[in-house]
Amino acid sequence: FLIYASDLNPSSVDIRKIDWARLVNDVDDGLDVDHDRPICIVMGNEERGISEEMRSNADLTFTLPMSGFAESFNLSVATAITLAHLSAASSSGTRGPLRPGDLSKKEYDSLFLKGLINSINQKRMTTALLKQQGIKLPEDVMEL
Repeated sequence: FLIYASDLNPSSVDIRKIDWARLVNDVDDGLDVDHDRPICIVMGNEERGISEEMRSNADLTFTLPMSGFAESFNLSVATAITLAHLSAASSSGTRGPLRPGDLSKKEYDSLFLKGLINSINQKRMTTALLKQQGIKLPEDVMEL
C-alpha cells in the first residue's frame, strides 16, 4: 500500500497542493514508491494524531487547511473532507488516487445485499427495496 496520512507536522503538504495525478502516474516525484499499489489513507486520533511509527512509515503526510475559529475538524468531518477531495481529484479528467474496486460481481452484490438487509428493520420493506434494485431473493434468505 501507499500510505497517505493526515498529520499536522510542519513537513505535511496542504492536501489542495498535492498533484495526485503525478503521484499515481509513476512520475519521478522524488518519492520511493510503487505507484501501482493500492492506497491507504490514515486519519489520526482526534487528540493525539498519528503515531511516530505511522509518520515514519507514511509515503506522504498531508494537512487539511482550516479557516475561522475552529482549531481542528473532528475525525468524521476530516475523513469526509479527505475522501471528497480524493474523489474529486480522481474524476477531474486526470488519473487521481482512487481506482475502481476489484470485487467480483458476486462479492459486490453480496455486500450490497447485506447492507440493504442490515439497514432496515422491517423485512417487508427490505424485500420491496431489493425488488426495486432488481434483486429477487430465494424464500429462505429472509429467514436469516
